[in-house]
Amino acid sequence: MASILLVLTSSPASANGERALALSESLADQGHILTLCCLQDGVLLGSDRGPRESRSSLDRLLGRGARWVVLSEDLAARGLTLSSRAFPVDHAGVVALLAGAHDRVIGAL
Repeated sequence: MASILLVLTSSPASANGERALALSESLADQGHILTLCCLQDGVLLGSDRGPRESRSSLDRLLGRGARWVVLSEDLAARGLTLSSRAFPVDHAGVVALLAGAHDRVIGAL
């Protein structure tokens, strides 16, 4: 299966955020290898400020082997701390992910 980078920028409480998580779960169900890169309000995904359903979806994705990457600057701007399950990156790290060896990059705004 394909290695897919999904860039999530919307709050998980928004309609776009819900669609992005549904897409992520569908791709995981198909056996794809996922990396979730959370930027802007997407960093709320694993926080207690996001809906319980989105945290459950994240738990399922991580249980299926998805990797969860979070932009450190966006966490700090929202007063959040890094989850022990997330990999922190800076802006250069995001660029490296986007230019990396994924089969596909999907922007889920």
